[in-house]
Amino acid sequence: MIVRFYNNSGELQNTVKFLENIQKKINYINLTVEVEGKLIKVFLYGTKDLQYLARERLYELARQFF
Repeated sequence: MIVRFYNNSGELQNTVKFLENIQKKINYINLTVEVEGKLIKVFLYGTKDLQYLARERLYELARQFF
């Protein structure tokens, strides 16, 4: 599953905080993150139920920082 986010604020600090919080709060599933400018792609690997749980937590974090 790929989840995409766009850093509307344009601040690099918000992206860094978002990535740090991903590391802290989503440690139960394998994931990879790509950052290209303001676009952030999170690739989730694992069972569907854990992917959906991680996706919801990612959306919560994105609301805080973007």
